[in-house]
Amino acid sequence: MRDWTAVREKMRDLLKSVSLTTKTIVGMPSYERYLEHHRLHHPDEAPMSEGEYYLYALKARYADGKVNRCC
Repeated sequence: MRDWTAVREKMRDLLKSVSLTTKTIVGMPSYERYLEHHRLHHPDEAPMSEGEYYLYALKARYADGKVNRCC
């Protein structure tokens, strides 16, 4: 009999990895990576919410008025 819990965990990990890779390729910010960085380097400060982080990343990317994209 197969351990379906282990299979589900491996699939979840694989899908998470694919999602993070895809977001990196297309230039979307990774909230999970931000949280890990924040936990390691700023443990005494509260992290931004996911919405706050997304707006922060958009402003940082487009603040100069230039759009960097392939198409």
